[in-house]
Amino acid sequence: MKTVKNDWLWDRNITIRQAKKILNDAGDKRFIMMASLLLSRKNNPKEVFKEYLGTVLFCKHWPGIKKKMRQDKWGQARVVFWQAIYENLLAKYKEKGIKFRNHNSIAKDALCETTGKEVKRMRLGKKLSQKQLARKMGISQQLVSRIEKGRENISLITLKRISEAIGSKVEIIFVA
Repeated sequence: MKTVKNDWLWDRNITIRQAKKILNDAGDKRFIMMASLLLSRKNNPKEVFKEYLGTVLFCKHWPGIKKKMRQDKWGQARVVFWQAIYENLLAKYKEKGIKFRNHNSIAKDALCETTGKEVKRMRLGKKLSQKQLARKMGISQQLVSRIEKGRENISLITLKRISEAIGSKVEIIFVA
């Protein structure tokens, strides 16, 4: 198998043609990984959208791609760049009446919703903004917002970190 060593796939055992095939099929289990690799290594939106990834697929799957990119510290700066591109495209599609995500349609779990409300109540009790809590925890303000709205299924470790940042304790009780 021939690989292109001077492009974004330099360290992968995959051809450009194979990568393009994956990037045109959001159902492919490698789609998010390949898209995040592409966006971490390319900073030319015209080239990316003309050669590799359609703008509609990019917009539909940006949250998952962004999450994957954030797992790699090297990709952090690129996340900010591509987020701006995403927001610009979203505004253009919105003008045309095209929506990609309806946040209200995201199913909420009752436990996540209850936990989020309690996190918000405790945060406000300590007179902290979402941004201040996010800074204390080393996470984004947007993640704090999603937690408080019950749209995020947080781990017990995250719940512990929130309580430590707020200066409170967490007590979990199972009721039969």
